Amino acid sequence: MTPFESLVKAEVRRRGRISFAEYMSWALYHPRHGYYMTRVRTGRAGDFVTNVQTGPLFGKLLAASFMEMWDALGSEKFTLVELGGSDGALAESVLRALEEKGRERWVSLHVVEASPVALLAARRRLSRYGHVHFYASVEEMEHTAGIEGCVYSNEFFDALPFHRVLWKEGRLWELWVETEGETLCERPGPPSPGLAEALVFSGVTLEEGQQGEVFLSMEEAVENIARVLSRGFVLTVDYGGAGEELFGDHRPRGTRRTFARHAVGDDPFSEIAERDITAHVDFARLARLGEERELNPLVYARQGSYFLSAGESVLRAAIEGATEADRPRISRQVQQLLHPHAFGGAFQILVQGKNVNGITLSGSKTNRIQRLVTPAIQSKIFSSNLPLKS
Repeated sequence: MTPFESLVKAEVRRRGRISFAEYMSWALYHPRHGYYMTRVRTGRAGDFVTNVQTGPLFGKLLAASFMEMWDALGSEKFTLVELGGSDGALAESVLRALEEKGRERWVSLHVVEASPVALLAARRRLSRYGHVHFYASVEEMEHTAGIEGCVYSNEFFDALPFHRVLWKEGRLWELWVETEGETLCERPGPPSPGLAEALVFSGVTLEEGQQGEVFLSMEEAVENIARVLSRGFVLTVDYGGAGEELFGDHRPRGTRRTFARHAVGDDPFSEIAERDITAHVDFARLARLGEERELNPLVYARQGSYFLSAGESVLRAAIEGATEADRPRISRQVQQLLHPHAFGGAFQILVQGKNVNGITLSGSKTNRIQRLVTPAIQSKIFSSNLPLKS
């Protein structure tokens, strides 16, 4: 047992119980020991790979979307904000793609990354660009509110701390983290404020014995995005679904997963701060939270379908322009990013717009935005948020 594991267990024992969201915040983001705070975790030498590690094509495809947004706004300059920018690899791919089109010098880019180790790596990687700025949080961007451009992210929301819930005996419970001897475990207790309302907000009804995850922290993240963006777009890439797609008989224990050394696990209490902890993003809730803040959903599509529509010219140029030696590498990137059984089907893309009335983007050709419309509100969950025994 590491000293940090001992510290976490001692604090849980002292307090009796904590929410899973608070535990996850410690495990991933503790300033000295948190999983993300001590080293960069992506890549073949890390614990998992993302779209970024497939190669520069992902950045080129995003850059094509950004240029379309830029042209639609009709602005001379364009501002990009990357949430969860990690070591700057994606930002570099985007800037290089813009550079190839002669548009990089008219763009300013703000990289937001909580990990000081990753942020330092991003500073070094992007040091040749004079118009890139770095922040540990969106709150630090208080002097940049009112931007015109796009706030984008790749696997940012799934790493936000989430609460765990259970529907049992006709009522909603929260699964709290407690100690059992020398180990940590989950036990049901009364739900934290806002959990029942969040499920109703997404139009979700849980079945008996079903578990799930609720990202209460998502609301603050959306609020921060809406604050810095005056006019433009939000482009979110992540894995997940819309409301009830994430809950049902096919996921009786929810969508929580851990990653370590490229292996998927389901025990978040072993190797504390040495495993990534994540869950699927509820895009219906993300879209509705945005709507309340003038971020209106424009496009919702599977990643592969979106890029086939919005990035057709980029894909064609990549394939037709590849040399004989490069063709296998380009083919692997295309397959990984587009194939429905790879990242193309696993990830969703949501594009929201603020003060962009009348703008239609090419990615909307394969729009599934109707899936974000929640069904009639059920009273089952909401009424359960009344007297519960602790």
